[in-house]
Amino acid sequence: MPPKKQAKQTKFSKKNLLTALHQAGAPMRSKNIYDLFDADASLKKVIKSTLAQMVEGGEIVQMGKSYGLLDNLPRMTGTLDVRRSGVGYLISEDKKQKDLFIHPSNFGGAWPGDRVVAVIDTSRKKDSPEGRVVEVLDRATRELLVRVSRRIHQDSYFCHPTDSRMPFYTVVDTSGIPNPEKGDILSVAPVEEQEKGLWRCTALRRLGEERDLATQELLVKTGYSIPEVFPVPALRQAEALPDAPSPEDWAGRNDLRRLALVTIDGETAKDFDDAVYVERQENGYRLVVAIADVAHYVPEGSPLDVEALARGNSYYFPLSVEPMFPEALSNGLCSLRPMVPRLAMVVDTPYSLDGEPGAPSLYNAVIMSQARLTYNQVQAALDGSPDQDTAPLLPMLRDAEELARIFMKRRMDRGCLDFDIPEAQVRVVEDIISVHAGTRLFSHRLIEEFMIAANERVAEYMGARQRVFPYRIHPQPDEKKLETLLRMLSHTSLVDRLPKEMNQMGLQQISHAAKGTDIEYLVNRLILRTMMQAQYSPDNDGHYGLASVAYCHFTSPIRRYADLLVHRSLKRLLAGEAETMSVGDVQGICEGLNALERKAMEAEREIQKRSAILALEDRIGEEMRGVVSGVADFGFWVELLDMPVDGLVRLATLDDFFVFDPERQDLLGQRTGKTFAMGQTLNVILEAVSLERVEINFTLP
Repeated sequence: MPPKKQAKQTKFSKKNLLTALHQAGAPMRSKNIYDLFDADASLKKVIKSTLAQMVEGGEIVQMGKSYGLLDNLPRMTGTLDVRRSGVGYLISEDKKQKDLFIHPSNFGGAWPGDRVVAVIDTSRKKDSPEGRVVEVLDRATRELLVRVSRRIHQDSYFCHPTDSRMPFYTVVDTSGIPNPEKGDILSVAPVEEQEKGLWRCTALRRLGEERDLATQELLVKTGYSIPEVFPVPALRQAEALPDAPSPEDWAGRNDLRRLALVTIDGETAKDFDDAVYVERQENGYRLVVAIADVAHYVPEGSPLDVEALARGNSYYFPLSVEPMFPEALSNGLCSLRPMVPRLAMVVDTPYSLDGEPGAPSLYNAVIMSQARLTYNQVQAALDGSPDQDTAPLLPMLRDAEELARIFMKRRMDRGCLDFDIPEAQVRVVEDIISVHAGTRLFSHRLIEEFMIAANERVAEYMGARQRVFPYRIHPQPDEKKLETLLRMLSHTSLVDRLPKEMNQMGLQQISHAAKGTDIEYLVNRLILRTMMQAQYSPDNDGHYGLASVAYCHFTSPIRRYADLLVHRSLKRLLAGEAETMSVGDVQGICEGLNALERKAMEAEREIQKRSAILALEDRIGEEMRGVVSGVADFGFWVELLDMPVDGLVRLATLDDFFVFDPERQDLLGQRTGKTFAMGQTLNVILEAVSLERVEINFTLP
């Protein structure tokens, strides 16, 4: 709004303009400024030029077609989140404030992930606020990843960022590294912005040729700031540890070295942090779950502990792992290798014939795994083809199978949501990359059931004794999302089989009703999208997905810091010691771990997508079969049936005008009547892939 006109300004000057903006107390549109000074065409040009100079000099800020003083505008501090489309949102540090839309022209030199201050355009509608970044408080990117474009002169190369959300160019001094080739990926340190859109940088290291999977791994690790090297103090602490526990370490521990505990892991696993034993008894079963006692070797506040907390978890890539602890622990002293003594924490629980748990015994122990088994070995044994390793253990494995099936039925009966979706796996054979859905065997389920049971027993045991530790919680879905899901499904063949209540049992009922039908894929994906993300918290809010009253992570202290915290709290409890951490302490750690877990998940998804792009580069133009996995007003995503990766079919490539129905999750062609809906199976042609934009694009035949 223009200020009240006490006396019309007949003479334009910068001073008078600043006075007017100050009196307005809010941004003024350029039209109001022109009116204020009764500007003709000639004066409008002068005012426009003056405004541009003042914006450039930081004296005022431009918000669309409005101009204002910084002091008159409300501010918001937070993190700039930039989408692949180029638009940004400021995620406020004040969780009560909604995200603030930031147009790319208003980034103010900020990059994705930067901590920034933005001013809010108060002249816009309250339900669609926009902002402009006015200050970068902290750069998220210390190492910028760039792609070599061309050589300018000796030790100087013209490059552009690999992240398409960074629309600027760089001139890189490469005197500190060997001469790169065109297409190489470099890690560089930004020095200064020479001019708008051009940064001067110094090369730190050459990651490699862009289309090498190892280079892509390094690119993702660097882009997500995933540590690749352990600090010297942490390495020294690890090196000082013994190769094996000594008899002195066994003092006061239960000796389970003669118990037929076994580890069951993947073919390539090296960090065996859990071992199991099952025994059929007269009135039920005994389940023993032994977990590597990492806490015994990693004192709180030690260099190893500090680094583990900073990492939060281990990070897994197709060709490598960045572990939470150095290999001396993760693959050595704390790995439950066969036929060598190891320190462990044990959850020893009796179960009735129908799986009802009795009072568990939790204790420190020394164990000796009797065999290192793989999922394939165990599955073959259960299917009737035991080998020399599994044959002597077959009676125990049969008992384990019985108990696992009882656990599965019990969890289903209480409303557990279980979609059993296999994970994507990347393979490299003779430099040929392939991405496929991992095989899900019952042997996988067996171990998962036993780990879930152990985690529940620990959470129940410690919770009943008022201990302070991180629970693993899974909040209930948002009521609005459940209502939306119900509306969507009311347009499907399940309309007569929808539950009265949208609780765990109701969602499970929907999933079972869809099983084996044409819309099974659609239903399971829609249910998954209603779910909140599981997280760590010192407050027990239950685990919705597992239908668990109390749940924690206890079974992987080698690769998850939350598990280590639980181990330490349990050790204090068993020793009769008071808690050393407050709820506030644990809450602060949990917030950091939740963020690090999200980072690990995002990095894993990105390397899978990049791996798929490399695998598909030689298949451009090929026709493929897929299923519609998502629908939007600009196109739809198709997930390939022979590769768990999706790509986009843009509506712009189709010869019709399509209308998006968010309730039905479909697109309807106005001329042809053609429909594209989630769960629909169809053929597509691979049109293009892009490592730069991390995109896969399809067209229709």
